[in-house]
Amino acid sequence: MNPPGTDADTPVDTYMNYLFDSMGLSVREEWRAEVKHYFMLSARMAKVLEAHPVDMTEDLAPVFRP
Repeated sequence: MNPPGTDADTPVDTYMNYLFDSMGLSVREEWRAEVKHYFMLSARMAKVLEAHPVDMTEDLAPVFRP
């Protein structure tokens, strides 16, 4: 992970660093881009679910149910 406060840090990197550090997790540098991609995807999905909770939950329900 990037050390906190480096020039390469973006707000997303800073938040990921904080979140992962608080959980005692670290990300190998070769996987960082992939993890960041899925982190951003999950953040966008959370916003969609927050904006349209009933519609989206019902539409996505088959994906999460056996």
